[in-house]
Amino acid sequence: MFLIFQQVNIFGVFQLLSVHFLALCGNFQLLNFNLWQMMGNFHPLLVHLPIGIFLFGFALECFSRFKKIPLPQQISAFTLATAAGFALFSVISGLLLAQDGAYNQDNLSLHRNMGIAFTLGAFGLLFIQQYKAVWTTKAFLPLYAILVLLLSITGHYGGNMTHGEGFLFGQNDSSSSLSIASLENTMVYNDLVKPVLDLKCVACHNEKKTEGGLLMTSPEWLLKGGEHGPIFPTNKDTLGTLLTRVHLPLEEKEHMPPKSKKQLSSQEIVLLEWWIQNKACFDCSTANLEANEKVALALQSFLEDNSPIKQWEKTIDPVPQDWILALASKGITAYPITFGHPMVIVNARGKQNLTKKDFKLLKKYQENIVEINLGASNMNDTLAVFLKNFEHLLKLQIPQTPITDKGMEYVKSLDHLLTINAFATNVTSKSLDIISEINTLENAYLTDTQINKNTMEAFVAKNGKLRLHYISEDTFAQTALDPPTILSKTDFFRDSLAIEMAYVFENASLFYTLDGSTPDTTSIKYNRPFSIDKTTVLKAVTYMEGWGLSAVAEADFKKSNIDYSKVELLEIPNEKYTANGGKSLVDLKRGSTNFVDGMWLGFEGKNSEAILTLSKSEKVNSMAVGTLSAPASWIFYPIGLEIFSSNNGIDYKKIAQQSYSPEEPNNDVKKKFLEISFPEVAATHLKVVVKSPLKNPEWHPNPGGKSWIFIDEIIVD
Repeated sequence: MFLIFQQVNIFGVFQLLSVHFLALCGNFQLLNFNLWQMMGNFHPLLVHLPIGIFLFGFALECFSRFKKIPLPQQISAFTLATAAGFALFSVISGLLLAQDGAYNQDNLSLHRNMGIAFTLGAFGLLFIQQYKAVWTTKAFLPLYAILVLLLSITGHYGGNMTHGEGFLFGQNDSSSSLSIASLENTMVYNDLVKPVLDLKCVACHNEKKTEGGLLMTSPEWLLKGGEHGPIFPTNKDTLGTLLTRVHLPLEEKEHMPPKSKKQLSSQEIVLLEWWIQNKACFDCSTANLEANEKVALALQSFLEDNSPIKQWEKTIDPVPQDWILALASKGITAYPITFGHPMVIVNARGKQNLTKKDFKLLKKYQENIVEINLGASNMNDTLAVFLKNFEHLLKLQIPQTPITDKGMEYVKSLDHLLTINAFATNVTSKSLDIISEINTLENAYLTDTQINKNTMEAFVAKNGKLRLHYISEDTFAQTALDPPTILSKTDFFRDSLAIEMAYVFENASLFYTLDGSTPDTTSIKYNRPFSIDKTTVLKAVTYMEGWGLSAVAEADFKKSNIDYSKVELLEIPNEKYTANGGKSLVDLKRGSTNFVDGMWLGFEGKNSEAILTLSKSEKVNSMAVGTLSAPASWIFYPIGLEIFSSNNGIDYKKIAQQSYSPEEPNNDVKKKFLEISFPEVAATHLKVVVKSPLKNPEWHPNPGGKSWIFIDEIIVD
C-alpha cells in the first residue's frame, strides 16, 4: 500500500490541494513562508483530534456489538466524518510543518504516507458505513480495527520524530543520570560532556531530527553549529548560543532543553560551563584542566555510587505501610532513610517491653533494615539472638541496655556493620575480640563499659582501621539547662485544656508566656498546672541561679469547636500517604515528625485542595493548616494558602490569600501550623488551597525534582 502512495506522489497531490484550497479562499497572495509556518505549527494540536475521535468511535462500535445494542447510524457516521475531516486538516498542516526541514526525510516520508493512508482509509470507511450491503456489514469492524492499528503506528513514528527514537515504547529513557567509576584521567568530552548531551540534547539534534539545523552527535557537528551560527562563544565576552539558551528562564521559548523535556541539573550546567570555558576541548582529560571548588563538587556528584545501600536499592522493594503502622502500634517507629527509599531505620529507643514477637515482626522485612536504635531499652542477651537476622544492618545502637559479651557474640555475624554503640553497657574486653572479627566495622562507642582506658588504647594500636570512640566522663556533665517539658493530653480541645510542665531539677524555676512572646524571668512563673480556654502559643524556659536561661520550649494548642459534616479532597493524595482521607484534616489528631505514621496526607508535585462542609453556618475569621518539613525526604513547607467561602457549596468567593517565603537551606525535620486571618464571614462551606513549591529548591541535593507537601490538621476559628 505504501509503495502505491509513493509511486503516485501523494505528497505532491496533497500539497497542491492545500495550495488550491487557500487560493479558493482568496488568500493565495498571503501564501508566504511565515503563513506556511504558522499553519504548520497547528499540526501538533490538530493531530490529536482525529486520534481521540476515531478511537472513541471504534470503542462505541465494539461496545454496541458486545452489548448487542444497535448504534444509531447517525452517531457512527458523525464520529467517522469528524475524524476523517480532522485527519485531512492534520495532513495539510503536517505537510506545511515538514517544510522547515528539521526532520529526517526517511522518517518523515514514512509518517507522512501512513498519515495520508489513514486519512483516505477513514473516508473509505465512512463510504462503506453508508453503503448498505452484506459484505460491507461484515467488513466494517475488521477494517475499523486495521485503521486503528495504522493510526497507532503513524502516531508512534510521529512521536519518534518529535520526542526522539523509542518514544512510544520507552526506549529513549532520558531519566538516566551521568555516572562514572573514577575521575582519574577521565576524558572530559567522551566520558562526561557527551553522555550529558546524548541524554538531554540529542533527541532533538540528531540525524533524524535536526532542530535549528543543529546536530550534536559528534565533535565535527558541534563545531559546525546550526542555522543560528556557532554554539560556542566566539570571544571571551560572550557565553555562546548553547550556554545562553541553557541559562534562559524555563518559560522562555528559546530555553534549552525545552520546558517539556528533562532539564539539565545544576551540576551538568557547571560541567558544560567548565568545558566551554576551556575552549570546548575534545581531547582533554580531567587531569589537564584546572577545576575550582564548584567544578570539583560537580564532578564528584557524577561518581558512581557503589555503596551497599545503592546496590540494595536496585533489588529490594519498599516496605508496606501496613508493616510500619503495625510497628507504630507497638511503640516502634520505622521510616525510610530518604523519601521513597526501600531501606529503613528502626527506632525502639526507651522501649522497656521488647519481646520476641516484636523482633519477629521486624524480621518480616529484615533485609530492608539498615539501622536499629535499641538504646535504653530492655534489650538483653536473650533477645540479642535476633540481631543476626538483620543481614543488611549498617548501624546498631544498644547503649544503656543489659546486654553483655554473650549478646555481643551475635553481632559478629553482621557482615555489613559499620558502626556499633554499646555505651554504658556491661561488655568487657572480650567484646573487643568479638568486634575485631567484623571486617567492615569502622566505629565503636564503648565508653562507660567494663573496658578500661588502657585496654582500649592497646586495642586501637593493634587495630588501626577501627576507631574506638573513648569519651571522658566530663563530656556528659550538664553544661546548660534544658528547656522544661510541656505536658498535655492533646494539642486540640473544644472547651478547655489542662497544661503541666516539668523539669528534672526540683530547684529550677520555670517561666512561661501564653501570647507567643519569648519568656524570661519577668514572665509568669510556673507553680502548678493551669488551664487554657482559647487557641494558645505556649513558650517556656528554665532558670537557675548561676546557669541563666535555657532554650525555649514551645507548644501550639488549638481550640476547635466547629463541627463538620463532610470533608472533600479535590486533589487526591499519593496512594502511600492517604491517612484517613479527608477526615484526617478535622479529626483533631496531630501527625508526628515521622511522615510515615499514617496521620499525614502527602501530595507529590502538586497543590492540595479541600472543601470543608460545616454542620451549620458559622462565623469564621481564621484558619490554621498543619504542615511538615523534611528536606532530606523532599518534603517542604507550603508556600501559600488561599481560602474561599460559600453558603451553597456551589458559588465560592476568595476571602483570603497569603504567601510564605520558601525555606532556607536546612536538613531539619519539623512541623508547624500555617495561619491565616481574614475579615469575619458567615459560611457553610470553606475551600482551602495549599500551595506547594512543586519542585525542590536549587540548594537541595536534587534540585528540580518533584517536591512534596504533607498536610495534617486544619483548624477553623
